[in-house]
Amino acid sequence: MATNLIFRAKNLQEFVVTTELPDDFAFRGVIPFDMQITGSILEARVWAVDFNEAVDRLNEFLQNDD
Repeated sequence: MATNLIFRAKNLQEFVVTTELPDDFAFRGVIPFDMQITGSILEARVWAVDFNEAVDRLNEFLQNDD
């Protein structure tokens, strides 16, 4: 576990993920990313190990109903 945490800490990068703003999007709770919304385009700066993880983290946030 410690090795995995050290690896993540050393390899985190900031990725810019751009997506269409979901129709049912609403701000709920803490926003874990730096976001900008222009029209129907959402741009988020997400810290992750790779781009796919960044996309997954943003999608998880957008689909969360809490």
